[in-house]
Amino acid sequence: DRETVVQIDWILVIAMVLIVEGMMPLLFPKIWQGYIKKLASEPVSTIRQVGLILFVIGIVMLLLR
Repeated sequence: DRETVVQIDWILVIAMVLIVEGMMPLLFPKIWQGYIKKLASEPVSTIRQVGLILFVIGIVMLLLR
């Protein structure tokens, strides 16, 4: 039984998240602003559901790689 050791470069992970998150307001600031306004008017339960879905997708992607 071999155990695989995975080393995670957390600085790289955080940098990639910031790059992806920054692309929308950088390239399309008006669209991004409208999206943020719409998001702010959503019920907290809807925002939480979206967060859960994104979280689960991320975990599944990590497990399948």
